[in-house]
Formats: sequence, structure tokens, C-alpha cells
Amino acid sequence: MQKNIASLIDKTRAMASFTSDKLADVFSKETHRFTITGLSRSGKSMLFTSLITLLKSRSEEGYACLPLLRYLPPSKVLDMRIEPLEGYKPFPHLTNITALENGQWPDATEEAYGFKLVVRLKQTASIKRHVLPHSDVVFEFIDYPGEWITDIPMLSKTYAQWSDSAWAQLSSGPQQYFADAWKTQVNRFDFEQPPTPERIQHLVNAYRDYLIEAKTNGISLLQPGSFLLDSSDFDWLEYGFTPLPSSITSDVSHPWYKAFDAHFRTFQTKWLTPLKQSIFKETDKQIILVDLFEGLNHSRQHLYQLKETLSHLADTFVYGQSNWLSRNILKKEQIGKVAFVATKADLIPASQRPNLLQLLTQITEGARARFTDKPITFEHFLVSAMQVTDEGSTEHAIRYKDSQGRYVESTFETIPSTLKEMDEGSHFPTEDVCVPPDYKARILAGKGLDRLLQFLLEGERE
Repeated sequence: MQKNIASLIDKTRAMASFTSDKLADVFSKETHRFTITGLSRSGKSMLFTSLITLLKSRSEEGYACLPLLRYLPPSKVLDMRIEPLEGYKPFPHLTNITALENGQWPDATEEAYGFKLVVRLKQTASIKRHVLPHSDVVFEFIDYPGEWITDIPMLSKTYAQWSDSAWAQLSSGPQQYFADAWKTQVNRFDFEQPPTPERIQHLVNAYRDYLIEAKTNGISLLQPGSFLLDSSDFDWLEYGFTPLPSSITSDVSHPWYKAFDAHFRTFQTKWLTPLKQSIFKETDKQIILVDLFEGLNHSRQHLYQLKETLSHLADTFVYGQSNWLSRNILKKEQIGKVAFVATKADLIPASQRPNLLQLLTQITEGARARFTDKPITFEHFLVSAMQVTDEGSTEHAIRYKDSQGRYVESTFETIPSTLKEMDEGSHFPTEDVCVPPDYKARILAGKGLDRLLQFLLEGERE
């Protein structure tokens, strides 16, 4: 308690010693930080690419898109610019645009990226106008791999706890259909042999093969997801670990338990803890991207697992309401607004989208339960980062160009609005849609980003 008071006094003294320019900067700048949270394949890279394209079109070309200027009236905007975000690599917007020009979808996010949109406003209030002629509204956006998100909950577990839960997960649900090779490897493995680096690496490679296979087949809850990223700074070859049979994890003196327990703690202290401190903090608004089509394309079990995964992920973040003191003096943020977003909504006819929105609402039930008794504002959205399809000849059809360049039409059965409506064993194939040549026009015609940003921004300046 005394440390907190001393820290507050130090910050207050620092405020008192500000020059007038610095003080003006504090009171003339309003900053909103967004994190875009999404599991692998949820469409983060395409959403960011579209968002930056829209913002650049608005600021550099004067294209009337997005609702930012309804929140920030055109008569007050002096300047709008996109800048790097300190401490983050710039988002590879140009690289992604080049990929789209070549008919390829952007690569998945494998590192943390950030950028900020700075909007300079002129003051209209007579008194403020003489003291502070303008104010800046800064929107900071942060993107990071979905695999990192699934790993953060491992911080709250011991190695034995994680190992037991990992075995339970890969022995049930949709994971069980892809874990046979891994289980066979473990059953044949001689754990009486000492855990040499070569034997550890052999076992870790076998477990990583399972993770890759499961991810390819739409499994969302995979740990450690960081082992799947080539760009990861964690050396999983040297400090890798796997789940071990309970006969080993229950014996704390077993050499294999000791080796993997040490590696697990290294993973926590050298990778997860710094990751959480640097990436998963100081944010006041969150966009959670959900790819429902991944589950619909595979099975109802995949959707149930997606619901479970989102519920676990909600424990990763700090939710609440930040006030001026906590934001500007204590430098602590809590997430007060959450947008649950189903991506790629243009892959089904408009007539089916109400069902998709209702399904999204059910999938997020567990995550929203974490908001109980907290002043959190949330809403659900359907978004198309790029409008890649056109209306079909009926209300149940869409048209698009497939990977062969053919313009085809697909007619849809009714998308289930609840998990119970989806029969066990049934699935809804995902359309094979290619990148359209007029990709920029279709980005500008994307659906839902206007409503999403309006929700996140509204009421902030009241």
C-alpha cells in the first residue's frame, strides 16, 4: 500500500514539474488503444490490411469511408495521418497489398504489429481555443498471433497441471481424431532412458507434428501454440516440452518430469511473462475476431471447442472501466468495450447473416460470463474486410470467382443459428473464393467496419 501511495506521489510531482508544452500535450491528447484479438485463421491480417487501406483512403485521398468523421466532425479535422506505434513493428501493409495484387491472401500474423491514426482537431470552445488551439485524438491498433493468446493461460498452471489438461483435451473432442500418431509415439517411448537433448527433441518434434496436424484440421485450442510459429523468439528446440503420462507427472522425482518441468518454467518466465507484460496490457478497447466458418466447415464439435477456447481466453485480459487518473497518471488501462466480430460474413448470403449473428452470440456465452458484475459494454458484429462475393440469383445464393478464375454461383442451405440446430456429423463447406482483381474497390465496399468502429468510439467525447 505504501509503495502505491509513494508511486502516486512521484507521478503527481512529475506532473507538477511539467513544462507548459508538456502539460498542453497531456490535456490536448486523447488516446484510445485497440487490441485485435483472434485465433489463428480468424482473419486478423486481412482485417488490418483493410483497415489501413480504408484509413489511408480517407486521410490521403479524401475518400468518404468509415464513420470516424461522424464521431469527429469534418469541420473540426485539421489533419489525419498514420504513424508507427512505438515498441511495435509496423504492420506489413504494403507487403499484404502486393500479395493481393498477385492474387494471394496476406500471410497469417506471426509477430506483434502496431500503428496509430492521429487525428488533429481544432478547438471550438472559446476558452480552450486560446489556451490549446488544437487537440489530437490518437487511435492505436495492436495485432499479434492468435497462437500467443492460447498460450497465456498456461501462466496460471504448473507443468503437471498443464500436462494433465493437455492429455484430457487431446483425448476428447475433435482433437482425438488427430492425436493417434502422437499417442502411439508416447506408448512406444522408453521413459526409463535419461532425458538427453536428442531424446527430448525427438519427443518434442513428434508432439509438434500433432499440433500442426490438428491446426490444419481446424482445432483452435492448441498449446503451446508458440511452437507452431517459425518467427517465435522462444527456442522450443532447446527448451521444448510435451505432455507426459500421469504416471510420470505424479512422480516429481522422475528425470523426465524434472526436465520438462524446468523447460515449462523457462517457457513461462522467459517467454510468456514478458509477452503478457509487453503485449497484453494498457488497452481500453478490444476486438475479438471469430471465424465461425472454420467450425461450420468441420463439425459441431469444432464449434463447441471454439466456444470453450473463447471462454478460456477471456481470463487473459483485464476488464473494467478506466478513468482519467488511471489512464494518464497511473498508466493503467482496463478493457471497457468489447466487440465480438464474426469475420468473412460475405461468404454467405445476406439472408443467412441473422442466423450467423445469433450463432456468434451463443459461441461467446462463456467469454461474456467473465464480464458479470463488471461495467463492460459489448456488442456482436458481422464484418467483411473485403466484399469478395456478389448477390446471387436468389436470396439464398452468392456469386464469386473461384480459384480457377470462374464466376460461379452457390446456393446455401440454412445456416444453424444455434449449436443444437447443427446435426452431429454435418458440416457446411467453405467457398473457394479467390482474391478479386478489383480488390481495393471491394475493400472500400467491405461491410460492418463502419458500425464496428462507431460502436468502439461513440460516447467517448460526451
